[in-house]
Amino acid sequence: MSKHAVVQFGVVYALLFPGVFGFVPSPTNVSVVCHNFVNVLYWNYSNPTEQTKFAIKVEPYESPSQTVDTSQTYLDISSYSTDVEDDYLVLLTAHDGQEKSENVSIRFTYSKDYFDENKHKYKCSLDFPAVNTSVHKDVIEVSFQHPFKLYKQEIMNDEFTYTITHDEQMVEYSCFEDEDLCNAEVHFNQSVAGQCVELKLEGVIAGIPSYTYSNVCVPQQTPETDKTGLIAALIGVGTIVLFITMGFVWLLCRKWSKIPKIPAFLRNVIPGQSPTTQPEPTPISKMTPQGHTPLLTESFSYDSFPSSPTEKDCKENTILDDTVVDLPVVSEEDMEGEDFEGFGSSSDYDRPKFLQEMSPGDFTEGYGPRPPVI
Repeated sequence: MSKHAVVQFGVVYALLFPGVFGFVPSPTNVSVVCHNFVNVLYWNYSNPTEQTKFAIKVEPYESPSQTVDTSQTYLDISSYSTDVEDDYLVLLTAHDGQEKSENVSIRFTYSKDYFDENKHKYKCSLDFPAVNTSVHKDVIEVSFQHPFKLYKQEIMNDEFTYTITHDEQMVEYSCFEDEDLCNAEVHFNQSVAGQCVELKLEGVIAGIPSYTYSNVCVPQQTPETDKTGLIAALIGVGTIVLFITMGFVWLLCRKWSKIPKIPAFLRNVIPGQSPTTQPEPTPISKMTPQGHTPLLTESFSYDSFPSSPTEKDCKENTILDDTVVDLPVVSEEDMEGEDFEGFGSSSDYDRPKFLQEMSPGDFTEGYGPRPPVI
């Protein structure tokens, strides 16, 4: 039998009976997830037994190493890698009783000083702080806390530089730990009004990267009303309303002016209505001299005589109470006297005529006494 054939036979036999030759398979697909300072190691194992154990050795670059065993196919090693500024080498070995496999190694670090793309397969990262956004006109305002206030790691007590990418345009910003909030403004085109846009935020602090995405919906913009135009519009509307009110009042006044006046006989009935005409003057009672007997018959009336201007003036300008006025007795002889005081002078022809019987069958015209002048 040739030497080559013996070697092949030994390999096949070792695979079929690994316990005989002390052969234990190594873990596969080893990986580490280091995010937000939580570090978890994962691996796969094809042929586990009841006695299979896994030994994990964590070797920091600047600190002593630590070893821990587990029967599971993952392990949280955060408590063994607390120094975020250090570099860590992790060795994983499978044990089956007294036998053990060859170890499998993996490296990880949060520090930019130790990171090497050729050595470090996985890059640890941090969550970007929670982002608040608001839209004002054509600007998206962005604000968030500094990572140091969120994670309380001394390594982060430094300047935080970050970029915001929108519409294929990247803008760089920065803020410090003593600021209450990190603020940024992102300008956008008015064409995106009424749509949602995506912002990508990436930051690095102490060499530790972080990133996040934020969707912002931009409302439909409405043009702002100029205050001068608004004031002018209000004045114009107020003027129109004033003219309409004045026209309405004018029409109402015209309508009320056409209403007939209240009749005179109703004014005495309706309270508060006084007649517009002057009360009729009290008629003057007739004055009859005491002790005087007229010579005329009862059919004679002064009303048949024309009133002289003096009599008319007296009637118009004299208003007396219902009182009888006593006049002194005047005899016929005194009345015939032309110079009698208190009466106007008149001729005998102004006296009334009458027929007087001088003797039986003999009649002649005579004049009666003059009428008194009132």
